[in-house]
Amino acid sequence: MKLLIVEDEPLIAQRLLREARHFFGTKLNQLDHCDDIDEALALLAATNFDLLLLDLNLLGDDGFKILQLKHMASNDNAISFQAIIISAHTERAVTAFGFGVIDFVPKPFSQERLFLAFQRFEQAQPPENKNASLVIKKMGNMELLTIADIDFLQADGHYSKIICCDGQQHFHEKSLENMQQILPDNFVRIHRSYVVNMQHFKRLAINAGGKYSIDTKFSKEIPVSRSMYPKIKELLGAS
Repeated sequence: MKLLIVEDEPLIAQRLLREARHFFGTKLNQLDHCDDIDEALALLAATNFDLLLLDLNLLGDDGFKILQLKHMASNDNAISFQAIIISAHTERAVTAFGFGVIDFVPKPFSQERLFLAFQRFEQAQPPENKNASLVIKKMGNMELLTIADIDFLQADGHYSKIICCDGQQHFHEKSLENMQQILPDNFVRIHRSYVVNMQHFKRLAINAGGKYSIDTKFSKEIPVSRSMYPKIKELLGAS
């Protein structure tokens, strides 16, 4: 993949370069950086970048100009990048999502929050393993379960119970710890007994008695442990 960072603060730019290399590793075929809009547009015109990390305040200029030009030239195959906004101007997030950006990462940001944005970018792509499956036993037979159809997993002794988006439940002989090792990174441990597919995340809630839970698009009140709550909150970029 080809990634372009448009950021005018040198320390932040260096950190983004470092974190991008860390997360994407050998997937990166090209990694470039510039600090102004004119240079960014020249690079975008010359190279088909897959992902743009974009600050909104660039030497006093507005980073949205790049997204506006992309929107105006939506039929131009040479301008086909995805974008993640990295900015302290959180009041502009709604406008950013109106341009179809993958994510809006507020400054200052943690590695976990940035990596969540990178994961959302990868999930939005059509990779070869988009329909990756998990082998399960059902009625004595071996069947394939599409991983994207899993809503969350629950520990059941030394085994795992798989709850699907359609409400169906399956059991797997692997423990929850072992299951998490073979599942994609969007499956996040939120409790010693629960792992959730964050692609289906809807809400992080504080319930009566100071207990925490997550709602997905398909399930409600999946327990979040007190120890995991700060990490989940940070991953979601919540204040």
